[in-house]
Amino acid sequence: MTLSQAIIKCMDYIDTDESMYSIYAKKVNGRFRPDSEALVLKLTIDEMEMKSIEVAEKKCPGFDYFLEIFVLKDFYEDLLKLEEFKTDIKRVERIIYYAEFDA
Repeated sequence: MTLSQAIIKCMDYIDTDESMYSIYAKKVNGRFRPDSEALVLKLTIDEMEMKSIEVAEKKCPGFDYFLEIFVLKDFYEDLLKLEEFKTDIKRVERIIYYAEFDA
């Protein structure tokens, strides 16, 4: 899946007390892009306590941590309320910017 697809489908993932979801994606020229290859990983309690780089090395070598789904959902819901982010691509671009520079 692409990073855009993972972001747009973020509401499909529900965290539990035993697991949570995080997105890992491949960077292109050192940056995340809407078309970057992405994975949504369901992490166990033990994996949640690991550093994100260790999770990537273990479960998805070549990918980098992007965002946890619960963080993404909160931000995504806020963007849905703003007129300037009415299109999927605008929301995706803003979330990528957030993940790289503000998170």
